[in-house]
Amino acid sequence: MLLPSLLVSPTSAAPADLKDAEAVLSYIRAHPDDVALVTQGISHNADRLTPVASTIKIIHLAAFTAAVHKGKIEPDERVSVALWNSYHLPGTDGGAHEAALQRLKPGTSVTLDQLVSAMIEESDNAAADLLRERLGPGALRKIARTRVGTINGEMLRAFGGCMFAADVCLKNYVKAGKPVRLTLPGFAQQASWSETVTRVDPGVLRRVLAGLRTDKTASRHLEWPMRQPGTDPDTLLIGTKGGSLPGVISEAMYIVRPDQRPRETVLALRRLPETTWLSGMRSYAHQQFLVRMATDPDFFAKVRTALR
Repeated sequence: MLLPSLLVSPTSAAPADLKDAEAVLSYIRAHPDDVALVTQGISHNADRLTPVASTIKIIHLAAFTAAVHKGKIEPDERVSVALWNSYHLPGTDGGAHEAALQRLKPGTSVTLDQLVSAMIEESDNAAADLLRERLGPGALRKIARTRVGTINGEMLRAFGGCMFAADVCLKNYVKAGKPVRLTLPGFAQQASWSETVTRVDPGVLRRVLAGLRTDKTASRHLEWPMRQPGTDPDTLLIGTKGGSLPGVISEAMYIVRPDQRPRETVLALRRLPETTWLSGMRSYAHQQFLVRMATDPDFFAKVRTALR
């Protein structure tokens, strides 16, 4: 989840440049209290409530999958595009909503399954909030073991002048049916807000991710990167959902290699300085870091040693 108004040239020297996997490891060594990393053989800050931005959407995916298996909803249930659009806050999701509409090319409606694909593939916040409303917040709380709020409702409350609870702010916005473009504050204020929303135990996220890996409905969505040109699922199979907010970068990823045990990993970096955050957003070094952990035993050993 990206607030694009922050994509400006840095005004100060970067404390650290997250340019590659080694740079991420160096940052982890220097800032262990601002890192959560949970995988086989490593459990660092696994039980501490941590902001994970859009990575929280694997909770929405798990709730959707559970509802489908229980027969409570059908994946081909239709949702009007007008309703979906009414949940959208223009200019706050890095163009995810527009990108999803472009990919799906819907008419007047989409299926719930298509809505889920937009939530995971493009990371559309409107899709996540609409799905939460359809499933009920209790369905997400049961899986996350903590409250999972409305993403756009939290933004309306923090930056849109709404004085009510976030859920009420979003319901009123949807009912009004008039798009609002928020005036966002600077990085520091947004980063402080990032610390207060979408927090969950990384250990819970990893357990949820492990369950989704073996579920056909969920894995089909998480493995969307494998449908890109040049990928070979027989060599390296990846399922993933990442997220970002000012000062926060996170990723939940599973990697499956032939003749090896699958590895599910959750990484969350928080309280990142602006220039460090910007460098990570440009490089996707955190994803390189997770892949290298899963494919390079020597690198994995270095990471584990750094967090002892």
